[in-house]
Amino acid sequence: MDRLGMLAFSVIGVVALVVLARLFGFARRPQIDDPALAARLVAEALPGFRAAEAAVSRDGSGALVAAHDGRVALVRPLGDRFVVRPLEAPIVARAGGLLRVRPDEAMFPETMLDLGEAVAMRWAGRL
Repeated sequence: MDRLGMLAFSVIGVVALVVLARLFGFARRPQIDDPALAARLVAEALPGFRAAEAAVSRDGSGALVAAHDGRVALVRPLGDRFVVRPLEAPIVARAGGLLRVRPDEAMFPETMLDLGEAVAMRWAGRL
């Protein structure tokens, strides 16, 4: 087999593996649909965190969870699992019902949450 044939065979093989992975659901991002799930994820990740309130984005792309002691944590999918970050001094911007949260961790991506206008306003004030 010549080099061009081997290259074509390799490319077809990689494309086939990507298609199979997508068909079997390996490329799906997890979604947060329930405030109780967000609160449980934060409680598991941050010792001593007792959730008082949670707000989940309408598209399931993340959640904010507040503790009884005033701390706030961000939950969002990253890859195929959820990550939790405590928010110490985040950069927050609100546009209508959208809340943009950038944690104070340099390598953690900014998160856009669709919370609805009243909820976004309340959480923007809290952060």
